[in-house]
Amino acid sequence: MANPDYTHVTLVVDRSGSMEDVADEAQSGMNALLTSQFALPGRLTVTLVEFDSDIDTVMRMAKKRVEYVLEPRGMTRLLDAVGGELAATQADIKALGKSERPNQVMFVVVTDGEENSSNKHTLEGVRSEVKRLRKKSGWTFQFIGAGDSAWQGSEMGMNTTSAPATADGFQGSYSTLNVRMGAARAPGGPRMSMPAFI
Repeated sequence: MANPDYTHVTLVVDRSGSMEDVADEAQSGMNALLTSQFALPGRLTVTLVEFDSDIDTVMRMAKKRVEYVLEPRGMTRLLDAVGGELAATQADIKALGKSERPNQVMFVVVTDGEENSSNKHTLEGVRSEVKRLRKKSGWTFQFIGAGDSAWQGSEMGMNTTSAPATADGFQGSYSTLNVRMGAARAPGGPRMSMPAFI
């Protein structure tokens, strides 16, 4: 049996060069989200991975927040970031004792652009794994894409939100995510989801 009081959140976020115009808002939105979620009752661990042409881990299975700094650069290696983190998060959870595993896993992807540089993972492979984890393990998937980039989330089989590719759009996205995530973590709360449009 999993720990009913325990939620794990994996965040896969874009730091490619196109994020330059909204970097401050995306950074402050992420830091506000982390502050708020770690302040809520219940056990929480967070994995935060950022990607451009490279993929880097900011925090893994962390039990307290770190200050996130967003420095835009590079291309958009979206599929490799998502596919790699699907595998890594599964390995992290499997390493826990069965009674210590999270009762719910929320996997969130945030990007302002379209895939353009992955070489290890395919859309078909990511979609198949998302489908399997939703059905077998009950994971919740949320994709937040700026403007037209949101179609990629639907193609991956994730619940998908399209937000304006603006500073206000990113602020609104993180604010809504924070509210919906907090509600889902409350006892008897609904599964985490966001509206189709922000």
